[in-house]
Amino acid sequence: MPLRILKKGKMQQLDFLNREQYLFDSAIQLLKDCEPRALEYYPKGFIVGYSGGKDSEVLVDIFFKSGVKFMIIHNHTTIDTPETVYHVRKRFREWENRGITCQINYPRMSFWALCLHKKMLPLRICRFCCSELKERNITEYKFATHSFGVRRAESASRKKYRDSIEMGNRRDYGDRQKFHFDNTAEAAELSSCMRYRYYIVNPLAYWPDEIVWRYIESERLDLNPGYARGLKRIGCIGCPMAGDGRIAEFEQYPVYKQNYIRLCDRIIKNGRDSGKQYKNVFNDGHEYFEWWLHKSDDCYVDENQIGFDFGVP
Repeated sequence: MPLRILKKGKMQQLDFLNREQYLFDSAIQLLKDCEPRALEYYPKGFIVGYSGGKDSEVLVDIFFKSGVKFMIIHNHTTIDTPETVYHVRKRFREWENRGITCQINYPRMSFWALCLHKKMLPLRICRFCCSELKERNITEYKFATHSFGVRRAESASRKKYRDSIEMGNRRDYGDRQKFHFDNTAEAAELSSCMRYRYYIVNPLAYWPDEIVWRYIESERLDLNPGYARGLKRIGCIGCPMAGDGRIAEFEQYPVYKQNYIRLCDRIIKNGRDSGKQYKNVFNDGHEYFEWWLHKSDDCYVDENQIGFDFGVP
């Protein structure tokens, strides 16, 4: 049965192979259309974000095939899987041998130190670690054109808020302007009138899962070994957004589980030593960790106290 995609407001029926070619060609053209802006604001062109996951693997391959100028960066979070750390280093060596500038950015504070500073573990409703470890601003790249492997098919939130081209000046993207890949001329016109601090190009925004995997297979891309171990996602170990997937992660990486429990112990101890009183204080780090892993979605953050309220409203 033919698949449907939206182009210029009209529904067009394309078979799978034609749709795949169409999305590939559109991604290449998007990068070529946006290259003048990228070069205007940064001499090395696009800043390509590489996480070590399948989408960013496809993204980098698309950049090579497009012929545009770019460099690649990876933000080391300090809680990536060992496979991801080694895979990123390996791929960066390969790409540097092809003449591409690759840079690993290390955070000012590790995840473990950040949680101690915040006096809590991250929650789905309070993911302070993302902004500090994965999305932190680097002065050198101010006003540069960034590109990520973001896809609208990944979640309802991304389908609602993400697109092929995004621009804005607020760090929380509250003023975000977004454009479909067919509207690059409109985006360029708006960008020429205003100088946006954030300008993001997402060539894979409209790629569904099946086309991503087909592309990986057809191009024989070198994937993160974590997928072969059965991981459904490549990211920070214990990320609250992974839901029940965290249980499988901690089974595969028991050392990280013990590190989390020790961190919970220190958070509780520091809270008691400081004299701060919390509702329903946990007896030890293991109890806190188990609550965080299985029940923390029911909690709420109390901004009027240091740390957070362990109780449920």
